[in-house]
Amino acid sequence: MDINTSFTRSELAVVIADVRKYLPNVRLREAWVYKVGKDHWEFHFADYYWHGSADNAYDARTRGWTAYLRKIGVADYQ
Repeated sequence: MDINTSFTRSELAVVIADVRKYLPNVRLREAWVYKVGKDHWEFHFADYYWHGSADNAYDARTRGWTAYLRKIGVADYQ
């Protein structure tokens, strides 16, 4: 595993801890990512959709969850 993948996995772990904190009944398996093109990803959760640049699937999940937490008004993500 390369260093970027290791970093994005650890970054995702931090964000997932916050997701569980602010959404205690969340089912993480309901979220998914899809690679659209080179470095372009989509994140889907419930009725929420994020798309943008990401290095890999872990990075896409991190960016998607971060955007979702921002959308629902979590202060640490504003």
